[in-house]
Amino acid sequence: MMADTHGESGTVLGADEVALVIKADGAATLCLPDYADDDEVPRHTLFLVALMNKMEDEDWVDEIISEILPDDLED
Repeated sequence: MMADTHGESGTVLGADEVALVIKADGAATLCLPDYADDDEVPRHTLFLVALMNKMEDEDWVDEIISEILPDDLED
């Protein structure tokens, strides 16, 4: 039986799970497992690390957002 990972207080990550968390105020946190130096880091985990780095570039973020919003919602 799988443990309940989402309840009234929020979502609980397993020790081997990765999550990009965006708070209501826009602050981002990347939750990572405790990798050893010689562990192979999964590709999608590396993608989230790269995304966190790229999120510092506000122009890039605006460009990506503009690609998914209808023209009349951009302003």
